[in-house]
Amino acid sequence: MSRLLDVSPEVRAEIGDDEAARLVAGETGPQTYACASCRGEGDTTSVETSALLYLAEETAVLAFAHTRCIPSQVIPVSEAAVEPLLAAQANPGLAVQTVVPGGPVPISITGSMVVCAGVTYAALVVEPGAAVARPGTPGAQDEFLSLLGERGFAPIATPDETLPPLLGGWSVQMSDGYLTAVLFPGAGGRTEAWWQAQTPAEVPEAWLNAAKTHGVVLLFAAPVGTIGIHTGNDELAAALDEAGRRNLLAAGSVPVSGI
Repeated sequence: MSRLLDVSPEVRAEIGDDEAARLVAGETGPQTYACASCRGEGDTTSVETSALLYLAEETAVLAFAHTRCIPSQVIPVSEAAVEPLLAAQANPGLAVQTVVPGGPVPISITGSMVVCAGVTYAALVVEPGAAVARPGTPGAQDEFLSLLGERGFAPIATPDETLPPLLGGWSVQMSDGYLTAVLFPGAGGRTEAWWQAQTPAEVPEAWLNAAKTHGVVLLFAAPVGTIGIHTGNDELAAALDEAGRRNLLAAGSVPVSGI
């Protein structure tokens, strides 16, 4: 079945016209995918899709994304970035590997609007793709929430009523209206990327306006398997409420810069 697949000239130049034709015709590559940007589900036969080529010095990785998220393009990456890209393709529920306090773990991050105490805030919801162990411990116990608690995150039982505390040293980075990274204070006073966009992520105008108005973004986090992927604000709000009810939700208010 033919696909709604855009293969840009620069991607076509790298993979060749024959391979590009096979991709568009549906002869190679998956029909369904997890968007390389938002991690939402996609189907190349029903959703406008972009072909992305992550190009390292010796390795190339082909990925798909919603066209509304990223146009088809070649994205230069380091060889060190190739392994987590391949891992993300092997397990579509996982986003590209990033740094979580406690060690490198693949996480997903979802933008949303959250009403807290009657005020609408821009929010980011984070969920790791695996249990997060305490550094130096081989056990399977998930320490994600306790590690975040040591970083200033607070347990939140009622996300629609409780404004999270301000996280010192953390920041949400924007550039020209695009979301680029979430930074946190690492070892030795260095600032490290907790999450880094593969390409700058476009955010809705309402999200951007709320971030500008309040100067902060609410950052919610829950252990693996708690939230899941939701496309609507209402669905995500319900998932946050349920996580709070189960004492599985932590949050902080993070200053936003670059807007």
